[in-house]
Amino acid sequence: MIKRYYKNPQGELFVNPILANHVGLTRQTKSQFKIALAEQNKPTTEQLLRQLTQSRKKQERQGVTLNGIRYAGDPGNRQALQEAIAFMEDADSTEFPKWKDSDGQFHVDHPLADVLDAYRAIGIQRVTLIATEGNHASKVISGKLTDLKKVKW
Repeated sequence: MIKRYYKNPQGELFVNPILANHVGLTRQTKSQFKIALAEQNKPTTEQLLRQLTQSRKKQERQGVTLNGIRYAGDPGNRQALQEAIAFMEDADSTEFPKWKDSDGQFHVDHPLADVLDAYRAIGIQRVTLIATEGNHASKVISGKLTDLKKVKW
């Protein structure tokens, strides 16, 4: 029996060139090829879980905006916020003389209270995103979620 499609050494699928010239078999072969190709390109559960985590982290990096000022939520910025808060509390100060936000804009006499609120809001957002990731991950593991384009954060 002649195979309708085959794999090259790199694992890519191709339509059998002998059958591709036969008009009657071409339509059927192309249909079967498309099905086989879709199965080959279907991501594994592990790949979907990695993509899900990357998507969550991307959402997390956007951070929060309070009073028109954006505070990024990436780990480096969270650490910087924590250090700034600790410094200002140790200095018994309630305002930053100058504050540079996550969009590179400077603000004069920026309240410590705003930075604290932003830090807490980032924490709440992070917890919420991680919980949402967990819900989506359980659907991926059970096979109920196979297309991450449907994921809503």
